[in-house]
Amino acid sequence: MELTFGDLYEGMTRCTLAEVNRLAPTAGTILDLGAGSGRMVIPLASSGHRVVAVEHSGPMLEALRMRLSSLSPRHAERVDVRQASMSELEPVGIVDVVLCVFTVISYCLTEAELGRTFTVAAAALDNAGAFLLDVPDKDVFSSMDVESGDLIREVSMTEEAPGLFAYHEHTVLRTDEGPVEYRDSFHLRHWSVEDVTRILRKAGFTSIENVSERFPGLGAHYLVARTGEVSLTER
Repeated sequence: MELTFGDLYEGMTRCTLAEVNRLAPTAGTILDLGAGSGRMVIPLASSGHRVVAVEHSGPMLEALRMRLSSLSPRHAERVDVRQASMSELEPVGIVDVVLCVFTVISYCLTEAELGRTFTVAAAALDNAGAFLLDVPDKDVFSSMDVESGDLIREVSMTEEAPGLFAYHEHTVLRTDEGPVEYRDSFHLRHWSVEDVTRILRKAGFTSIENVSERFPGLGAHYLVARTGEVSLTER
């Protein structure tokens, strides 16, 4: 992903970390839904937050644990790794911020699944907590070919039904030990901001703030949702 998106990838991480630190200015507890290999887990733990990292994919968790092993013990011990579907996560207690970023909601293919994920997020927050999520623009669901340095990456995206995309990838990485080949196929769904807002409200979120101006040029709308009665401007 770093080879494909370069500065954009770093910008996503930097802006997300800044927003989390705005929402939880003192070191807090962060629930990262769809944590992957630790794009947000590592910098969050390194900056003093405790993180509950939730990921369904075993290989992603192996990569995350490998990255955690390179951290200092005092940073690594701040991370609680859990293998689970984010829509079926058992209660984790109350946290300060829930994250669901970097196109993660697109892996929820039905409204029921997305609603369960939002309910999990709501259950982990008290009136002071915040849920930060991104809603990718439809332009993100486009085919692309990338060849740069040691990377050859071919991604095709086909809309099989309104909003439902078939994703196919073939990637080759050139390494000192020889080429490494990767193939994958799965489905993704494009959600509109209107649908996401409606499903958030159904899950119990009463205040929804559009904070996209703090994430310029990143191909998504960013929302901060809360379950408590707070004074926020809806945009």
